[in-house]
Amino acid sequence: MKRFSFSILLPVLVLAAGVTSCKKDKSDPDPLESMTASVSVSASPSPMAPYTYFSFQTGAEVAGSEANTDSWDFALRFTTFLVNGGVSGPGMGGAQLLDGVFDELTEAPESGYRVDAAGDLAIQDGTWYDYNPVTHSFAPKAGKIFVFRTGKGQYAKMEILSVEPTDDSGTVVTPPTLPTKFRYNVRFVFQPDGSRNF
Repeated sequence: MKRFSFSILLPVLVLAAGVTSCKKDKSDPDPLESMTASVSVSASPSPMAPYTYFSFQTGAEVAGSEANTDSWDFALRFTTFLVNGGVSGPGMGGAQLLDGVFDELTEAPESGYRVDAAGDLAIQDGTWYDYNPVTHSFAPKAGKIFVFRTGKGQYAKMEILSVEPTDDSGTVVTPPTLPTKFRYNVRFVFQPDGSRNF
């Protein structure tokens, strides 16, 4: 009978351990880094006031001339959100508002995304903030997480950190001065690979 050599078995065990380790890494990815951005939007609720468009992929505002493309993910005017889907844009966008802790949401939901319809927007006004009519300021409600399917069909999560009333130059104003702009300070995580993992 031939004797089995441990020196032959050792490399096989090392290789098997390495394969197992690689599989674990792929199924349990590291969390993505969060980013912050400031978005300056019109403080007028008038339907004639322009929207400001934003892209999670670039982390920046998008020119209004791109409104009929899939290059933007949400648009804002006063407190009104649009998503790039349904009646508001040609993209694959949708959104839902969840209750929870931003850092603890590690995967976007598979379903439940709403798109904009006539008279029924995906993100309902008044659901995510408290408005102070004396100071003309917003206080985002704690524990509200916006989850977006982007214009290109990718996923992002966002929370609003604060909303500041400003003038056209971006200087914060206080009563009795009325704001012409609102500066939304947001934190977000964008998943570029098309998966729902954050």
